[in-house]
Amino acid sequence: MSHALRLAPLTLAALALLAGCIEPPAMQPRAPTPGVPYVTVTSFNVDLKRFEDVDTIEAIGATDADVVCLQEVSAGWRDVLRTTWHEAYPFMAFEGEASSGLAVLSRYPFVDQGVHAGLDGGHPAWHIEVDSPIGPLQILQVHLRAPYSRRTGVGGLVGVDEDHLAEIDTFSTACDEALPTVVLGDFNEGVAGPAIQRLEDQGFVNALPAFRPGQETWRYARSLYGQTVDTLDHILYDSRTLDPLDAFVKYVGRSDHLPVTVLLEAIPRDDAAPSDG
Repeated sequence: MSHALRLAPLTLAALALLAGCIEPPAMQPRAPTPGVPYVTVTSFNVDLKRFEDVDTIEAIGATDADVVCLQEVSAGWRDVLRTTWHEAYPFMAFEGEASSGLAVLSRYPFVDQGVHAGLDGGHPAWHIEVDSPIGPLQILQVHLRAPYSRRTGVGGLVGVDEDHLAEIDTFSTACDEALPTVVLGDFNEGVAGPAIQRLEDQGFVNALPAFRPGQETWRYARSLYGQTVDTLDHILYDSRTLDPLDAFVKYVGRSDHLPVTVLLEAIPRDDAAPSDG
C-alpha cells in the first residue's frame, strides 16, 4: 500500500470534521479514575482468509485489550489463535465456522451464556459473561448479515434493515437487564443503521462515534474506484451501568476491517440506579 493510501484513513474523519460534515465529539478521552478498576474490550473482524498474515495476527493484540471478540474466525484462525495468543489470553473459546466463526480471547474467566442462531441461516450471535475487573460484564457479540452475500445476491439490499432489526431483537432478548452490558461486532451497517438505533433507544451508547465521530472501521480497495471506507463495526455500552474512558480504532493488520476498542468503568450502583425517594 502506498503512503497516500496508508495516510488516507487517518485523515478522512479530520477533514470531514473541518468541513462541517461531522458533529464534534460528544465525549473526550479521560484517564481512569484513581483507584477505580476498568476493562478494555476490542471487536475485530479478522477476515477468514487472513490467518497466515503476520500483520493481521499481530493486530489482534495491538490494543492490549482485556477481552477480544473476533468475527470470521475460520478453522485456520482457530489454530493460529491457540498457538499465538494462549499465553496472553488464557481463556479462549470458539463458536461457528468460516465467515460465521466467532472467538473470545480473554485475560479473565468467562461463562458461555449461549449461541443464538442467525436469521435464515445467517451468522450466529454469542452471549457471554466475563468475570472482569469491574465485576460481571455481559457481552453480546454479533455479526449481522451483509447486504450482499452468496445467499442474498444483489437482492440482499432489499429487506436488510428489517433483517438487522429482527436479528438484534432476537439476540438481545437473552441478555440479563440487571448486568452491565456491551453489544459489539460487525453490524454491517453504519452509525445510523436500524440495529444501532434500536439499541440506542434502549439506553445504549455507540462508543466510537461518541469519542471519534467519522472514524471508519472498514476499508475496501477497488481497482477502478480507489478505496471505499465506512463505519460498520461498533461497540455499544449500557449507559445506565457503564462509563466510558475512551474508544478508538487501530490502523493495523490487513483485514478489510479494523479493530475497535473501548475502555469502560462501572458506574457505582447508587448512581446507576438512583432512588425515587
